[in-house]
Amino acid sequence: MIWCKITAALCGLLSLVFGLALTAPTSNATTVIPPEFAQLVNGSDCIVRAVVKKVSSLKKTRGHGVKIFTEVELEVVEVIAGSPPAKLTLEMLGGRVGQEELTVQGAPKFQVGDEDILFVNGNGRNVSPLYGMMHGRYPILKEAATGRTYVARSNKVPLHDPAEVSLPMTEGATAELQRRALITTGALTPEDFIRQIKGKNTNPVTQAQRAN
Repeated sequence: MIWCKITAALCGLLSLVFGLALTAPTSNATTVIPPEFAQLVNGSDCIVRAVVKKVSSLKKTRGHGVKIFTEVELEVVEVIAGSPPAKLTLEMLGGRVGQEELTVQGAPKFQVGDEDILFVNGNGRNVSPLYGMMHGRYPILKEAATGRTYVARSNKVPLHDPAEVSLPMTEGATAELQRRALITTGALTPEDFIRQIKGKNTNPVTQAQRAN
């Protein structure tokens, strides 16, 4: 299995994050190398199309202290690869409880009603339950004029080709310019993207699990 490449700086960051005492709002920058499409598909424990049903933050004791985590409860619409649990809830480091807040920059933020194609990896074990953090989430959006659904990257930039998953993830004004410049009519539909995912899946473990 091919796993996500994470920079040495990120590895050091993860150790630092788990040692933080939450006394004030905290923000930590992350650097993740975008995976190639084949890496994304075959490095995931499971891949699902799902709708967010509930988002909640709470404190949990982990390691040598208490940290804030966010739980994202999902309704799985389609299992694309692998064998997710019957009740799939993503657990990620970060969130807000009362006046305390922990922010992991680059980590996707979910809202109830969001529909996404998600590449799940290390859920409950890693800081992020998605392969490559922001690179493991693909929102399903709808054109206002036509009602046509299409797939975007985590930053809401329309996805026209699976190869685009390996491009750097833009933010802020740059991402906004891309959203305005790229037409959505040529973006992949969820069905197109799912078909491409299945065609790229060569991982015998997730293939066998999906078959069952």
